[in-house]
Amino acid sequence: MIHIYRNTPSQQNPNDNADHNRHPNVPAHALTWLKSAEATLPNIEKLAHDFKLPADFLTDALDLDERPRFEQRGDCTLLMIHVPYDQVDVQHHYDAVKYRTIPLAMLISPEYFITVCKEETVFQPNFFSHLNRNAAQYSQAQAALSVLTQTAEDYAKFVQHIERSISTAEDELSRSYRNQELYALLYLNESLLYVTTSLKQLLQVVQKADLKMALLHHSDDQALYAHSLIELEQVAAVAEINQLNLNNVMDAYGNVIQNNVSHVVKLLTAVTIVLSIPTLIASVYGMNVPLPFQDADHAFSVIVAAMVVSSAVVAYYFHKKQYF
Repeated sequence: MIHIYRNTPSQQNPNDNADHNRHPNVPAHALTWLKSAEATLPNIEKLAHDFKLPADFLTDALDLDERPRFEQRGDCTLLMIHVPYDQVDVQHHYDAVKYRTIPLAMLISPEYFITVCKEETVFQPNFFSHLNRNAAQYSQAQAALSVLTQTAEDYAKFVQHIERSISTAEDELSRSYRNQELYALLYLNESLLYVTTSLKQLLQVVQKADLKMALLHHSDDQALYAHSLIELEQVAAVAEINQLNLNNVMDAYGNVIQNNVSHVVKLLTAVTIVLSIPTLIASVYGMNVPLPFQDADHAFSVIVAAMVVSSAVVAYYFHKKQYF
């Protein structure tokens, strides 16, 4: 589905929401946003044909392995970024990777600001309305910078969700020997890997001199760029710290679980040895052969007492060795 939102100086609240068959006659000074969410290849090809855009600029957004980059071709500028994405079909953190990142393409032309993403993102019509409330004359470059700023804020919320999920998994793991919590931490670590990798690549693209020349034309642009850059750097640092901390936590819990298993095995071994002593005595005196003291009056009581005493001595020895 392709939606078109536009705003003119006399229209502060956009109400034009159409599919790709409606092409508005847009003044050069108006901000027009074409949003293709849950994009498909036929829609992308039609969009490229109708608006005379480089087709590969749009189709690259459908490739989940596409890396963040900046490219210019004629009067069209491509800024490919990665945005956070919550896979709602994953119910539990131990089932699969719930949090990951996906490509979002921003195309900036003299007349249009175009975003293309394979999945639905947070950039809804109310986001566009917010842009136009902030400035009566809002350029395509400022829209792109606002998307960068919003992306940085979304990454910060994303990392907070991951932090809470990690705390929950740690709390469950401290009371359980199940593998589910370890799998949850493993998948959350993979989510942090997606986040840190995408943020590092995005920062490299955002800091390029060519991008600054293409987007920064006014003092407002400079301020918006500086704000988005600071947000991205801060959330990248937080995500990296969380990833290092999670790696340490996983190593620590792995050692704790291994130590607990060793303790259980040691305990079971000690119990087996203690119980094997009366079993051995009972087995010997259960043989159908002549045995010492078999004709004594209190032979059974003596044998039972010997079993108890010998087992108690061995159990006390193991207790002193802290096997129990």
